[in-house]
Amino acid sequence: MKIGWALFCLFLGWAHNSFAQSLDSNTQRLQQLPVGYLNRVSSQAQSIDQSLQKKTDQYMNKLSKLEAKLWRKLKGKDTAVSMPYQQWGAQMQQPIAGAPATYVPGLDTLSTTLKFLQTQQIPGSTSLNSSALSSATAQVQQLQGDLNQGNLIQQYVAQRKQMLAQWISQYTHLPPGVTTLFSQYKETSYYYQQQLEQYKAMLNDPEKMEREAVTILNTVPAYTAFMAKYSMLASLFQLPAGYGSGSASTQGLQTQSQIQQLLQSQVGGGGGAQVQQQLQAAQSQVTSMQNAVSKFGSGGQDLTMPNFQPNTQKTKTFWHRLQYGANIQFQKTSLNFPTTGDLGLSVAYKLNDKGSIGVGASYNIGLGTGWNDIQFSNQGVGLRSFMDWKIKKTYYVTGGYELNYMSAFSEISQLQNRSAWQPSLLVGLEKKYKISSKLQGNLQILFDALYKQEIPQGQMIKFRVGYAWP
Repeated sequence: MKIGWALFCLFLGWAHNSFAQSLDSNTQRLQQLPVGYLNRVSSQAQSIDQSLQKKTDQYMNKLSKLEAKLWRKLKGKDTAVSMPYQQWGAQMQQPIAGAPATYVPGLDTLSTTLKFLQTQQIPGSTSLNSSALSSATAQVQQLQGDLNQGNLIQQYVAQRKQMLAQWISQYTHLPPGVTTLFSQYKETSYYYQQQLEQYKAMLNDPEKMEREAVTILNTVPAYTAFMAKYSMLASLFQLPAGYGSGSASTQGLQTQSQIQQLLQSQVGGGGGAQVQQQLQAAQSQVTSMQNAVSKFGSGGQDLTMPNFQPNTQKTKTFWHRLQYGANIQFQKTSLNFPTTGDLGLSVAYKLNDKGSIGVGASYNIGLGTGWNDIQFSNQGVGLRSFMDWKIKKTYYVTGGYELNYMSAFSEISQLQNRSAWQPSLLVGLEKKYKISSKLQGNLQILFDALYKQEIPQGQMIKFRVGYAWP
């Protein structure tokens, strides 16, 4: 009896030590979270939320003005009563109660992570203090609420667009400009939808600090269990315990015969055949409505905007539309040795999916006179401006204006001599090719229309090899 009691005490001691070691291990892992993680989360969520609210206001104001112009164009006709957008604009300051939840994987992970950290007691942790945690949680909740509201507004705009289309389709002769205004209305609603998707994509691409934090938390068993139970994904797809094992995975699911009985009770004895007939009749009505709505009198425009080419750059921020590049060009070869090389850096702003404009600078480095006499020297600098435009697939027409200081110099003050700067007017073709998901290569062959004015006379044809990354 004494031996059994001793073994039991030893077991309790071992269990207590194991539990304590587990708690200590989890605490140590949580203390490894990056310093400033919560502040960074709060700052990022606030920045995205403010931008989202600003963009929503801009799009709603534009749609409101377009709709007002449409009603004025139809003045004197039997127009419907318009629900003003200002009613919705007044509610932009706070999320609409009851708005359906918008699932964004990255935001779901972030929100559930903050909820988990609220349940943890981490003594001595300066990076996970309660005030920073409360602030981050509030900002993330605000962002989630505004995304929910954005989706609700998007549904409302879609209903308005459909109502406008049906109303316009009733007229045989429309006042001038109605079709153009309605096309602008459809394009604006499309870009608002893409803008929402852009913000969701930003949230699904976490920064380095956030990825590091999730990597650390994934080593804590309690965190993975918490995510599986309390995340939005878990609430959307609640699976019973033991799902996938034995008969438990199919328990409670309707069988094929039960589904057929349900159909027969709803549509009669015809079953599937009658359902098929009803679907065909509904499809016929939808097609008829589309044909009527797509014709605004004589030769109108289809609602699906078949000729509309969306600009995927339009919904991106200024900084996300910038593309950085570098190129190199060798000149004056002698005995198969390039005596100088132009190294250029540039930044381009994407106007749309076809074209971009940009500026850059170049540095001309002297390489020496031959393989046995390699010497580096300052042989010139340049300022560049350029523009390119896609003509077919990966081929572009490109051109630009450049100013080049084409003399050797040893001091920066020498570059202040404006008369020493010589212009170049370039035009040519460019071939772009993909190297990786984040790196693009390009080949340029350019004609310099001012090459004869250069002293000494420059090259008529220039060949450049470059790289660009977003």
